[in-house]
Amino acid sequence: MTENVDGMTAAPLDSERVRAFLLFNPDFVREDAELFAQMAQRDTGEGIIDLGGAARAKLLAELRQLKSLNSSIIETARANLATQSQIHMAVLALLETDSLAALDRKISSRLTGALGVDVCRVLIEGHAPLPAGESILGAAEGFVGEVLGHKVERLGPVNPELAHALYGQQGKRVKSEAIVRLDFNGHDGLMAVAARDHTLFESGQGTELLNFLARCVERMITRWLHAS
Repeated sequence: MTENVDGMTAAPLDSERVRAFLLFNPDFVREDAELFAQMAQRDTGEGIIDLGGAARAKLLAELRQLKSLNSSIIETARANLATQSQIHMAVLALLETDSLAALDRKISSRLTGALGVDVCRVLIEGHAPLPAGESILGAAEGFVGEVLGHKVERLGPVNPELAHALYGQQGKRVKSEAIVRLDFNGHDGLMAVAARDHTLFESGQGTELLNFLARCVERMITRWLHAS
């Protein structure tokens, strides 16, 4: 019997050709967990312990775990790339602003949307550059130290004692936050983002993108502070 592939007649598929193919491509079997399991099965007599079968079963379980882990890594990488793209687009939008007031509005709208958070605040000790600012606000001397201590950043649950000072009325609703220390020409400051989702920011998460964003915002605000 022959097999037609793309209009061409293939040679008969016999056991010798299958054997030659498998010998030349051993990964074909090893990478297919179900096929590997079927080929590895072997009947044993009653009461006989099949050590080889146990070893094969263990190998098969490990293979399935590795495939699952590989899929998880791929999905995480895709999510990270998507987040990175969103932050880069948000930074480009912030760079288009032509005044500190415009930057303040973009942080309140475009940036919070890009990050998927409910509120974003930038606080500057001893300096309130915008009397009616929404996101770029002044803070009392020593406030940054009260929030962060000697740390450069903090991720985790919102501190209810500081929630109102950081987020205003929205401090009652947000559950998790990420805070990064900033420096505005000698004025201590911070950028804080918070969300109602209590799992969005957790201790131990990577902060490379968050720090990149914070440094961009820091430089843009410093430029306008210097200009004023």
